[in-house]
Amino acid sequence: MKYFWRIGICCCWITAAYSQEASTNSFHQSFSITTDNDAYLLQSNDKYYTNGLYFQYNRAGKNQTATIIHGFEAGQALYTPRLLTYYPDSVDRPYCGYLFVQYKHTRLQKKFGLQWNVAVGTIGNNSLGQNFQNELHHTLGLYPVNDWYKQVQVPFTLNAGLRYTPFIPALAQEKSAKIVPVIELNAGNVYTNAKFGMMLVWGIYHHNENSALWDADISQLPNNNTHSFEWFVYFYPQLTLQGYNATIQGSSSNTATTIAGTPEQWMYQQSWGMVFTKARWMSKVEIVYQTKECITQYLPQRYASLQLAYRFR
Repeated sequence: MKYFWRIGICCCWITAAYSQEASTNSFHQSFSITTDNDAYLLQSNDKYYTNGLYFQYNRAGKNQTATIIHGFEAGQALYTPRLLTYYPDSVDRPYCGYLFVQYKHTRLQKKFGLQWNVAVGTIGNNSLGQNFQNELHHTLGLYPVNDWYKQVQVPFTLNAGLRYTPFIPALAQEKSAKIVPVIELNAGNVYTNAKFGMMLVWGIYHHNENSALWDADISQLPNNNTHSFEWFVYFYPQLTLQGYNATIQGSSSNTATTIAGTPEQWMYQQSWGMVFTKARWMSKVEIVYQTKECITQYLPQRYASLQLAYRFR
């Protein structure tokens, strides 16, 4: 019976996407909720990146030559080892709770997209990771997790990131398919890394500067079709060079009971997703596969992500 609630959530998200309201004007703002969990794939064990919950508010800026999006996000990410009940001393991936708020500034033009972000938060006891997971498990009638006292600690976190997406005309024309390179750089006391990927998209979509693919389905400009229909699927392979990962390593604030790890230098991730937008609503379903993030991990990571957004003026 415990799996029926997971299937029900997926059905609700998909159904909501079809409850549409017609509109002829562009929307200026949006609010979205994203939930990530390995349980959505009906796996029998919580492990690694086990839960993520994110709330985001986006507002379009006024600009005649580019799409400008101001994004404000609050979120919590939880990480645990593979075995939570049978072998409490075997921690192949450290416990970690990460709580943060973030600002994102996105600029999209015909030839490129550029996004920068800055986030502040906390890793460890103040992230309320233990409280959230055990309350969720209690509500669902699952086992308690008692080893959160081993989690890594970083009392205050500050991180910044940059994403560059060149829209190469031969690859990114508004036809039935497009390919967009993606380059990301992150630095701070949470993540220091470089990411290189390629977004491959097929379906019905707008130009890059007005597409939900980049959260750009809102605008201050009239008649830009942000209210109209989009439906597409995508495949996003990505290679990451890790320099520092506090969700694995923690910091000098680690306690005597903390069990920390060492990140893999190279990590590969691939995502398959589907996006549907019409009128005020946007929905996205994504499945993610990730190789070992920590050198002591026994297994790779798999999880699903569900997102629902509501757009308004």
